[in-house]
Amino acid sequence: MRKASASLIYLLLPLLLVTGCSTMGLDDFDEPEVELVGLEPLPSQGMEARFLVRLRIVNPNSTALDIDGMAYEVYLRDSRILSGVSNQPLAIPAFSEETAELEVAAGMLASLSLLRDFMTNPPDAGIPYTLKAKLSRGGMGGTIRVSREGVIDLGQKARTET
Repeated sequence: MRKASASLIYLLLPLLLVTGCSTMGLDDFDEPEVELVGLEPLPSQGMEARFLVRLRIVNPNSTALDIDGMAYEVYLRDSRILSGVSNQPLAIPAFSEETAELEVAAGMLASLSLLRDFMTNPPDAGIPYTLKAKLSRGGMGGTIRVSREGVIDLGQKARTET
């Protein structure tokens, strides 16, 4: 009986420790905000246009957010237009924001397909977009996936520029 109890403790103790460690600090974790704040053309490579994208990442948490790398995609009308990755580490202090830069590519075929779609079905007032970002956290922090959807209001932009 005593040997069975000791064996049970040896089996359950690691399970309890792993469960406790996996939930530490995650009870009050809010997803960071990721926003596109800049887009600059770079020299093209082959049949794809390249851009330097600036992303503003907001950390709304009471602990620092250490990012080891990230991936980013932009969809217009459900077509993936821009995508890119970066392995540059980024540390965002608690309740702060930082700007990350990464190179993204616009594939020729997807861009031509979108252009054909615009010609056959012109946008009325705006273009629906989706931004998707995958942030890899340092250590045992795992991965954070962030998605944002909206409409690029072409009419409002045109009025602002005049």
